[in-house]
Amino acid sequence: MLTVDSLWRARHRLAQFGKKRTGSPRILVIGVCQAGAIAKAMRYLLPDAQVDFVSAFTAARRFPRLADLMAHADGYDHVFSSIYLPRFKGGGTIDTLRTHPKVRLIPTIVFGAYHPDLVHVGVQDAVTLNGLISGPMGHSHSAITLYAYLAGFSQDQALRLFAEPVFERLGYFDLWDESVAYLRSLGRQADYDLDTHLTRWARRGCFMHSINHTKLFVVSDLARGLLTKAGIPFEECDLDAFLPDDLGGQGSWPVYPEIAQHYGIPGSAMFFKAETRRSGPARTMSRAAFVAAAYANYDRRERDLLVSQRVQGWCNDAPTVDFLREAAGRGDTPARPAARVPSVSAGGSGSFAGHAS
Repeated sequence: MLTVDSLWRARHRLAQFGKKRTGSPRILVIGVCQAGAIAKAMRYLLPDAQVDFVSAFTAARRFPRLADLMAHADGYDHVFSSIYLPRFKGGGTIDTLRTHPKVRLIPTIVFGAYHPDLVHVGVQDAVTLNGLISGPMGHSHSAITLYAYLAGFSQDQALRLFAEPVFERLGYFDLWDESVAYLRSLGRQADYDLDTHLTRWARRGCFMHSINHTKLFVVSDLARGLLTKAGIPFEECDLDAFLPDDLGGQGSWPVYPEIAQHYGIPGSAMFFKAETRRSGPARTMSRAAFVAAAYANYDRRERDLLVSQRVQGWCNDAPTVDFLREAAGRGDTPARPAARVPSVSAGGSGSFAGHAS
């Protein structure tokens, strides 16, 4: 039975007729930044293959309808896609795409335990991912720094909050089990068992540049795992030795020394800022330099745009307000005894936003 979608797919296939294709097998990877890094790793593992990448951020411009993208996928032997897809004319979601017989899903990697202070700021559109505010570390912000700014603390007072008692009070040492559970759920969404990978990754220390940007060896393992799952043979090679770390090049949030000591891994208070046209070359920033840059950035923003669900939860909890005020040296009034503050989400801000940061 002919449908509008089938007609659109037929039209797209006719438009592609006669275009030269090289390499075998032909592989299409669709998705956000993690998928782009995986596609590059696949090219190294399969030097004779054709591995093409379609960014989820530009897919809707190139393929106005999801049927166009599915027709494009018809021309490949294997298709791998992230969970996230943009809004297409006529609708369609990842559930529609995964009905394509050649499509396998790429597990999204989000892990918050190493970077519990990292949040995204702004009101984000769930489909376009627009609305997030950029700062000195792209879309990654410090919840403590944002709270201090909104509370009227000086930069020196904000720096006093980067201390073990504060981290303990805010639940920053308690995210491992929740982060593991969340990562496993993301694996199940893609029908991919991440447990073996997770054990190996954790043995190497921190395996994340931020809550949603993985280190290179994670990308390499996922590329190998996806090819193996699809039955695509490849020559083994040491990708860590020569594959560029594209996600690390977008910046790297430090594992605070206090957090690192808790997990028995190396830590740092130095922030690695990516190179951008607006902020200049890549460089490291001390904690004090980062707080100063964040304050300067927030000064340029309208206050009602500085939105973070977690920070708002702290602001609305009087005992937490008292505790942080005293910890920053803002008053002599003892903090009121209280139960735990609102919990920190293992996924940072509750999403895997910030891919483009």
